[in-house]
Amino acid sequence: MQRITPTQEEMSKHIARFKDVTPTKTRHLQEKGIPAEVIELISAHTTRNIMSPGPLPGQLTPRPVVEGGDAGVFRLGVATCPPGQGPGLHVHYKTHETFFVLTGRWEIQWGDHGEEKTILEPLDLIAVPPAVTRRFVNVSDQEAHLLVIIQGQRDEFDDVDRVYATAQKISERFGPEMVKKIEALGWKFTIGREANALT
Repeated sequence: MQRITPTQEEMSKHIARFKDVTPTKTRHLQEKGIPAEVIELISAHTTRNIMSPGPLPGQLTPRPVVEGGDAGVFRLGVATCPPGQGPGLHVHYKTHETFFVLTGRWEIQWGDHGEEKTILEPLDLIAVPPAVTRRFVNVSDQEAHLLVIIQGQRDEFDDVDRVYATAQKISERFGPEMVKKIEALGWKFTIGREANALT
C-alpha cells in the first residue's frame, strides 16, 4: 500500500493550536450583535469548534480549525468555563454528546430539571444518550476545560433544544425582544414552555 509524507504546509491544515482557535461565541457576537451575557446563559463561557468534517448545521458549529472525522460524523470541541459557569439545561434529540474532562472538576446534570448529577474528575468521561436533557458546570475553583464530542448524522446536528427557564432569564435581564432575536437565529427554548408566548 502506498504511503505519503505531507509537507509542513500540507499538514498545517490538520493541526489545531488551541491559542489560535477563535471561540464560536466571538463569531456570534461579531456577526449577529448578541451580547456576551446572553450567549453565556445558553452556552459555555467559551466554546471552540476544533474538528469536524466541515461546517455542520446548528448554532455553534462554524467551520472548524481542522476538517476531519469524516470516517464518522462528529464534532470535537473544548468548552472553557470559569468557576460556577456552564450552559443552561439543553437536549440533543438525535446526536450523541460525550464529555471528557481535561482539567478541573465538572458537575454533569441530567433530567429536565437537572435533578440527577455526577461529578467528573480529570480524564473522566460521560457519554450522554440522545433525548436526555443535560448540562455541565465547572465546580472547580479555577477556569477549567472540558472536551466535548458530538456524534450523529450530518443533517441531524441542529437538534438542540433548551429549557424555557433560560429564555425567561434572558427576557428578565435583556427584555423579550432579545429572546425573539435569538429564536430568529435558530435557538429553541421549548422544554417546559407553557402554551402562551413569552411576553
